[in-house]
Amino acid sequence: MQVCCDLEVDVNGEEVFMVDKKTLASFSKRFGGLFGNSMDNSGNLKVVFHDFPGGAVGFELIARFCYNNGRTQITPASVVLLNCAAQFMEMESDGHRPSLLNQTKKSLDGISFWSWSELLVALKECQDLLLSPSKPSLILDKVLDCVVGRLVSPIVASPYTSSSENSSFQCSCDTRSSYSTRNNSSQVSWWFEDLLFLNIDLIDK
Repeated sequence: MQVCCDLEVDVNGEEVFMVDKKTLASFSKRFGGLFGNSMDNSGNLKVVFHDFPGGAVGFELIARFCYNNGRTQITPASVVLLNCAAQFMEMESDGHRPSLLNQTKKSLDGISFWSWSELLVALKECQDLLLSPSKPSLILDKVLDCVVGRLVSPIVASPYTSSSENSSFQCSCDTRSSYSTRNNSSQVSWWFEDLLFLNIDLIDK
């Protein structure tokens, strides 16, 4: 069955997507509410978003989830963006369709197994997507709790004991050999340079 493209979506002025409104509305309550009785209308519709989380990249991930019938790969690098976009599009479960919001929340169950580098990627995403530390946010709280847990853990003396070799995020302290020559005080603060990207609100939290 051929899927039509009867919906034009302008995402933050970055890119325009042509998609099938029924496909997206079947997973997104926001789209379902926008279209209402016009769902069966054969004419083309246009939606303009000015503040879509993650811009065109975020919308493309959402669209791929919908076109894949509720399936997508969720990684530490993408979970924050997917979660924010899913909240924006009201992609909660209604008992009939897979919920992207539920899937992102479930993926956080394994956050204690993430590498230090993966945690930094997620934390930077939280900041870049303007998640306010003053407002309740399950994903921000989870990431922050895990980061702080690593900092105070007597087991994790450096990011290298838990970092993935294939992680896309490079810690600022990059060589094992140089680390081995550091004194005790530098071992205590091995994380400092890695967290310099944080704004004052996240540091305070």
